[in-house]
Amino acid sequence: MKRRPLLVVPLVVLGLLAGTGGAGIARHAQARRTFVVEMIQQGSRFVFRPSGVRIRAGDMVEFRAVSGLPHNVQFYAGRIPDGAREVLNRAMAQRIGDLASPMLTRAGQTYSISFAGAPEGTYDFFCRPHEELGMKGTIVVGRPGGPGSTINDGEPAPARVPPRD
Repeated sequence: MKRRPLLVVPLVVLGLLAGTGGAGIARHAQARRTFVVEMIQQGSRFVFRPSGVRIRAGDMVEFRAVSGLPHNVQFYAGRIPDGAREVLNRAMAQRIGDLASPMLTRAGQTYSISFAGAPEGTYDFFCRPHEELGMKGTIVVGRPGGPGSTINDGEPAPARVPPRD
């Protein structure tokens, strides 16, 4: 008899989660998305595809090595929003330097960066081995802003980064 009241509590909690409160939690969890950016060699060109993505704080960007290896992702220190350096360095596992991911050396290898807690604004990045060949890109978190893409030396201008679907 003592066990019956204990079973009621989990059922009541599950019932509440299945109602509007639980749906709100589920919608919030689904709102965070992962955007894939491929790292590609196209003939003599090295590119991120797409070269610009617009996300929300909390979203994840997964960089996927496809061809023309090795690749990495490195953010320009002077072209990210104020306060972003610390957030990015914490979010970038196995960094090889400040704001620099490890090298991806195998096709299909991925590297993910969470933008949880990232300040809104424009983040310009490049591939260290292929920067001089124009392999650059832009991530816009929320609305464009800050020092990113003011130089526009190959990465898309923030206004040209498509809106998040």
